[in-house]
Amino acid sequence: MHKLLLVLAISAIVSNTHQASAQEEQKLGSNPRFDDYYTVSDVDMASEQVSHQDTIKKIGKEIDPLQSAQNLFLEAPEWMAELKAKVLSLLQFDHHNESYGDVNEPYNRSKHFGGWINDKNDDTCYNTRAKVLIRDSKTPVTVSSSGCTVVAGSWDEPYTGNQLTKASDIQIDHFVPLKNTYISGGWRWDFRKRCLYANFLGNSFHLISADGPQNMKKSDRTPEEYMPPNKAYACQYLEQWLKVKLIWELGLTPPEKQAVVSLIEQNHCDLSKFNYSAQDLQQQRAFMADNMNLCQ
Repeated sequence: MHKLLLVLAISAIVSNTHQASAQEEQKLGSNPRFDDYYTVSDVDMASEQVSHQDTIKKIGKEIDPLQSAQNLFLEAPEWMAELKAKVLSLLQFDHHNESYGDVNEPYNRSKHFGGWINDKNDDTCYNTRAKVLIRDSKTPVTVSSSGCTVVAGSWDEPYTGNQLTKASDIQIDHFVPLKNTYISGGWRWDFRKRCLYANFLGNSFHLISADGPQNMKKSDRTPEEYMPPNKAYACQYLEQWLKVKLIWELGLTPPEKQAVVSLIEQNHCDLSKFNYSAQDLQQQRAFMADNMNLCQ
């Protein structure tokens, strides 16, 4: 009887251990698709920063990736000429032999990224959506009676190639979707950085004034699963995808990376467009550092 009880106890422990192991694998994403990933390489940028560690030390500030980018850009003019001349290839990738991220986390925009914000320091009542609509309209926009909501304008919509005039037909697309951002690196960030990502106005391609139905069709898909019907926009679309991934140091799954490379070839894209200057990258990360307290 005692031996039977012992065997049953050991079986229960083994079973519980296997269950816990399976749950942990599920939590981390045991799908082989996510066992490794790529990032767009900024190796030249990294070596440039390493070669200027003395400059960082002279600045005498904590070497946080964002803050040091800001410090180096603003306070190390003696090597900015070299930085201006350095060009990074968007088609050079670093391989990471580790889990891609928390791929099974249910997407929750409010929890992970928050909503559109109104910057309290800009003396307007425009939130991020309104600012993007104003930025992208080819004509002065019409606003609601409150003066805060954009209702009409003229937008050259890139995904369809059509012109839109009603703001209600437009959704603001996070070019690399929020869910993809979360699982490809954003899960490591604190809420401030994720909220900044969701409201980022540091360039014209991070947030797009997009046709509503097309944006819904795109959803959280990568270029592996979605490309806009406007073929004339295909190469620019792929270029921008890689730029956002580089700027924010986000991962690409192996199938995603292969799809992007294949689509560039299939669309006969001009490879010279798939470059990004080290200076532009530095400026983007400095903008991040400057605006890290935007969401408070």
